Amino acid sequence: MKLARATKKGNRSFYLEFMMMTLVPLIVCGIVMMMVCSRAVDMSMTTEAEDNLKNVAVTVLAAYEQAYPGKYEAALEDGAIKLYKGGTVISDDFVLVDGIKEKSGVDITIFGVDTRLITTLKDSSGERMTMSVASEKIVDDVYGRHSPRFYNNVSIGGVEYYAYYAPVDEEADGKCIGMIGIAKPATVIKQSINRSVRNNLIVMVLAILITSFFITRFASNLVTIVKLMLDFMKELGENKLDAKIDARVVQREDELGEMGRNLKNLQIALRRLIERDVLTGLFNRRSAEKRIDEIEESGVKYSVAIGDIDHFKNFNDTFGHECGDVVLREVAHLLNEGMSGREGFVARWGGEEFLLVFVNCGIEEARDALMIIRQALHDNEVEYDMQIHKVTMTFGAAEKVPGVAINHLIRAADDKLYEGKQSGRDRVIV
Repeated sequence: MKLARATKKGNRSFYLEFMMMTLVPLIVCGIVMMMVCSRAVDMSMTTEAEDNLKNVAVTVLAAYEQAYPGKYEAALEDGAIKLYKGGTVISDDFVLVDGIKEKSGVDITIFGVDTRLITTLKDSSGERMTMSVASEKIVDDVYGRHSPRFYNNVSIGGVEYYAYYAPVDEEADGKCIGMIGIAKPATVIKQSINRSVRNNLIVMVLAILITSFFITRFASNLVTIVKLMLDFMKELGENKLDAKIDARVVQREDELGEMGRNLKNLQIALRRLIERDVLTGLFNRRSAEKRIDEIEESGVKYSVAIGDIDHFKNFNDTFGHECGDVVLREVAHLLNEGMSGREGFVARWGGEEFLLVFVNCGIEEARDALMIIRQALHDNEVEYDMQIHKVTMTFGAAEKVPGVAINHLIRAADDKLYEGKQSGRDRVIV
């Protein structure tokens, strides 16, 4: 009972173990890939946003250079900071930056040191955020260190931005007079990032689901084949040597198909080992009794004969047991040939005795067949150790009569055999 439970548990766990070995790594790999790809998309689109903002900054500076040739200057007039370009006040003119914002969708700011003098940024009331100042960190990083910087977490007026800042220099002496800042709301960029990540995730999830479907289907087919082989082996273990292995197993061209064909060969070998006599290759007594039971159950008429090699003991005693074996094999061969084309079989009944069963055959037909076999034996010569030996057999036969038990039928044939032995051997008695 313990072994049966272990087998059942083993069968149940094989499928789960196979799925664990295939689906779990696939899912884990998919999750890792999704995390890596999401991170890669985030970094890629952040880099792209930085490049776009940087390009806009270059475009804005180029546009001002073309519209107002000359150097930048900042001056304090009437308590307000004025920004000049080529001698023209540009801090009061927002047409250029508003036009670029409309086309690019980004906010543009030009600083005098740390103060917004030109900007498209507006506060919650819709007023331009001129004269407001940048954070100390940005001023220190960009203006103080004279180095462009990109930020993905700048807060301006309570709104998160992705922003690019670069120093603005006077052309004459290279002195930094302020900064240019290009900003885009973080929500816009993050929505774009999230959209790309979501699309990638959908594709990956679909790929994992499709792959999982085929893996599950393959695993199910594989487990089915294994189970069919286990069922076949179980039947062999229960001594059901006539069991048939499912065609789906032996028709496969892979290792499982090879295993199935080997199991089929094993079945043939087991049947031969269990059903056949090792020396002669004929059915053994156990197998013969089983076959007679099957014939009896079918209800067809049949006759049985017992044949015994005449003076067989002389072969063993005079020429040795090897000679006796040669005689037995030759007799078995001739008996098989004599049954060729007839319904029935031949079996080694024991020692030098053989059983012949004629199916759908009455006693007269059986007698005629036995006479032919007897004559073939009589005319045959057995060669052993450079010597020729003559071998004859005596047969006793009986026909199955309804109501007569099988053992009585065989005993009747054996009695006829005894009668033949007593009356001179080498004959058929029915």
